[in-house]
Amino acid sequence: MLSRKEEVLKLLNSVNGKLTANDVAEKLQMDRANASRYLNELFKEEQIEKLPGKPVLYQAFTKKEEVAGIGSAQTTFDRLIGSSQSLKVSIQQAKAAILYPPHGLHTLILGKTGTGKSLFAECMYKFAREADMVGKKAPFVSFNCADYAQNPQLLFGHIFGVIKGAYTGAEETRQGLLAKADGGILFLDEIHRLPPEGQEMLFTFIDKGEYRPLGESATVHTAQVQIIGATTESPDNFLLETFTRRIPMTITLPPLAERQLEERYQLIEFFLAQEATRLHQTIRVHRQALMAFLLYHASANVGQLQRDLKLACAKAFLHYKTKAANYILIEQDDLPIYVQKGLLHLKDEPEKMNRLIDVNKTIFKFYDTSEANDIAIEDVDDVYQAIQTKADQLMKEGKDQLELEKALYMDVDQYFHEYMGQLPTQQSAKDIIGPEIWQLTDQVYQMAEKRLDRKYNEKMRFAFALHLQSTIERIREQKHIVHPDLNNVRKKYSKEFQAAIDISALLEQELGIEIPFDEIGFLTMFLTEEVVESIFTQEAQVEVIVMMHGRSTATSMVETVQELLNIETGTAMDMPLSVEVKAMYEKVKEKVKQLNPTKGVLILSDMGSLTSFGNMMTEELGIRTKTISMASTPVVLEAIRKASLGRGLEDIYQSCQQLFENKYKAQILRAKPTKNAVIFTCFTGEGVAEQLRARVAPVIDESKVEIIVLQFLHKEAFRDRIDQLMEDYNILAIMGSVEFQYRDIPFFSAMEVFSDGGLDIVKRIINDEVPYEQLISSLEGNLKAVESPDQLVYFLRKIISELQIQMNLVLEPGVDIGIILHLAFLVERMKLGGVDREFPNIDAFTKQHMIEMQITQQMMENVNIEYDILVPQSEIAYLTQMMTANKIVVDEK
Repeated sequence: MLSRKEEVLKLLNSVNGKLTANDVAEKLQMDRANASRYLNELFKEEQIEKLPGKPVLYQAFTKKEEVAGIGSAQTTFDRLIGSSQSLKVSIQQAKAAILYPPHGLHTLILGKTGTGKSLFAECMYKFAREADMVGKKAPFVSFNCADYAQNPQLLFGHIFGVIKGAYTGAEETRQGLLAKADGGILFLDEIHRLPPEGQEMLFTFIDKGEYRPLGESATVHTAQVQIIGATTESPDNFLLETFTRRIPMTITLPPLAERQLEERYQLIEFFLAQEATRLHQTIRVHRQALMAFLLYHASANVGQLQRDLKLACAKAFLHYKTKAANYILIEQDDLPIYVQKGLLHLKDEPEKMNRLIDVNKTIFKFYDTSEANDIAIEDVDDVYQAIQTKADQLMKEGKDQLELEKALYMDVDQYFHEYMGQLPTQQSAKDIIGPEIWQLTDQVYQMAEKRLDRKYNEKMRFAFALHLQSTIERIREQKHIVHPDLNNVRKKYSKEFQAAIDISALLEQELGIEIPFDEIGFLTMFLTEEVVESIFTQEAQVEVIVMMHGRSTATSMVETVQELLNIETGTAMDMPLSVEVKAMYEKVKEKVKQLNPTKGVLILSDMGSLTSFGNMMTEELGIRTKTISMASTPVVLEAIRKASLGRGLEDIYQSCQQLFENKYKAQILRAKPTKNAVIFTCFTGEGVAEQLRARVAPVIDESKVEIIVLQFLHKEAFRDRIDQLMEDYNILAIMGSVEFQYRDIPFFSAMEVFSDGGLDIVKRIINDEVPYEQLISSLEGNLKAVESPDQLVYFLRKIISELQIQMNLVLEPGVDIGIILHLAFLVERMKLGGVDREFPNIDAFTKQHMIEMQITQQMMENVNIEYDILVPQSEIAYLTQMMTANKIVVDEK
């Protein structure tokens, strides 16, 4: 008797055509979900074919002659996005390489990071099976040469195999990748990392089909393998000419920036459908967010686009799980700032944008396509499941919606932290630095690495390039350069100082300028290990000590949090009631000495004398401490989580205080600073910082926001200075030449501030502190038809912010408050059936401001939908007039 799955296979083999899951379910009288499951299992077992589209179609395998040709039935390649456009030539080359008799051509795939080289190689393998150039069960073996590039013996052993005792550590005979790929395809990613001797061994195999495992002298092994290599580098620079001559086919994949906008939309649609399938829910995307994804510069190409979309989906899912949203909706605020900057390019391709994105729609839906995705979804750690699990755990602790979202939001960012660290984040910033500076920077660090026998990372090189560019400008403008600690630098870093002298001579020769002696002190700082590590490497963490009365109260609390966060940060100190306070203090003090906390100690205690330990240790040991009493599990969770992320003492303390304040409103806390400030910084405190100040000053209302210029010498000292300022100021933003992420203070690099539209973003961030609370308070009791004035103000703030982005303008300080107030009463009037007012000469105004009117009309559709009203054309004109008449004019000179 046949199983149900075998019945499905028999049905497909007996039907001369294509069937859907519904067709199979009806013909075999089974549940549609079971039919779908059996069909997918048969497809994975390579017993049937699955065709894309809606609905998904299945059929028995066709005959060889129907698939073997380049121009015949649909193949794996034809299902790639861009197969008939940007990838057309590449696919033709790939098909030719696979079909070339008798066993295909060895191939090299070129392309930048994230262009899809691995996926393309896998498609070549699938096409080879479809065309019967290899067997249905032929192997596809993938290997990244970079994994063992530092150990050639291991690398060669993996590829060719190894005989026991061939080298130290070769404890057993092991089959190589060539043997495993026999009869199929071997894909060698990052093949440029293969050393010359390995390339020679490989081209010997290509020539003769023979190879010897490491340590083998008697027996020659044979295999039939097609080699596909991939590299991000120019093969002329890294591969032997004798090797590249044996790779007859070279295929270049285009970067995302060179692919058509329509293709990018299809990629976005495909990736969002994948995420919807993972979630089994529809994903909604706001128009602004969709346009940003279409237009932003993804420096790591398709790979980055996919991961940025996944990050946005994860954050939208987080909002949904914490009930901050009723469904999964990706909004502009969910996107990283570099993605949001895509909106600055809205005017570049308006016709294509209007063709791709329906101008009458605000929300776009992407559905769970389940079986429709032919290319399998990668197996990755499921961030959605992680959010779900963590949310369930935190809700058991009684967290409310705000606490829950706050606790989870950083976990989502942390999930993507490794990916973000791998991206070439400095790429776009290099545009503001001339090629001459970059060339000099490379020369400087080549000299430094050779002289000092150490390596310098890209971030340090980028910071130096920015500093050098500013220094050259200051020298040519005859501005005095003074290093405040030159003598100590010269004594403490004598080797680096000598290297800096030689570097200054190189710069003088190349640039035709005279480097001041004090500037050599700054050059030295860019060479020292101590400064490199203090600025650019993971720092020590704040030590969190939880002290509680009882035999195991603190231990239980810390263990719970550590298990929840899956980290080891945090120290528990239990104080049984039988222990004297003095003995407990000595015990805690000795523990702190062992920990040697360079970034300070945060003490979380329950009550009584334990709360005074921090001040005493500050006096005795000279360490920075902060203390929070009556600490609960959520407070401990917040403290340990932020400490594990490397946050500063003041940052963690303020976050815990805020959490405490939300939970215990009656508790008297330190008042929040009422003065606002913006900080500009660079190594000298002049140069870049002054340029940034001049750029931003016109958009700052200095009666409300104080401008502070600081010198950046050491990161820890700079952080201490920020902590001091935070006692008196609410710091709105930090802008500088060296990246400095601290607390939740927005940081703007020089590139961002000087870029087109960058000033707009800075302006919006800085002026986001206008007292909206007063506006909400004034509306309370004056709006009868609107239930929640605070929600209305929040909603209208987003409308005005997006209007500024789309119109590419910035409102004068305070004008946005007036417009929001106007719109709030407009909504009230419309809900009460108020009479329209006329706009004088509306036809002429509309003709003169056609684009702005269209933008306003589209944005006000959101208001119409949200509040079930219909804003008349006259009010659209009044709002457009308010926006255009009150825009700020920036002096670019």
